[in-house]
Amino acid sequence: MRNSGGPNRKRGQALVEFSLVLPLVLLLVVGMLEFARAWNLHQVMTDAVREGARRAVLANDGPVAYNCPEVSTAAMDSVKAPMWRYLAQFGYDPSYATMTVTPAGNFKCTGQNITVRLSLPYKLWVLGGLSSARFNMSSSLTARNE
Repeated sequence: MRNSGGPNRKRGQALVEFSLVLPLVLLLVVGMLEFARAWNLHQVMTDAVREGARRAVLANDGPVAYNCPEVSTAAMDSVKAPMWRYLAQFGYDPSYATMTVTPAGNFKCTGQNITVRLSLPYKLWVLGGLSSARFNMSSSLTARNE
């Protein structure tokens, strides 16, 4: 039998195969980039929460009391400031973040567990402004005040 298409036919076959495989390769590459971005944000949030919890345990204006005094605003700010700084260094606007310290009023009790929680909305870059492409990432750490 004789090949009627010649070499041009084989080039067309390669083009069809390439057009079938290209979307899968692009999806894989973009997925890896998006996963890396989300992982990086989670690592930054984990470091921020760790530093915030460390500051909460050390945020004593004086000796640690057994009657659990109220924490000053300055002490609460000293807990949230490093978390704010970590997020700003990563390039996220910290004003979107939700930072909580539990117990809120008094975390200076000896033996008290202090939980620092950070939550931030994350938007998938690939899917643009779709509302279904947004979710909250959160990180928390519980430390004991000694």
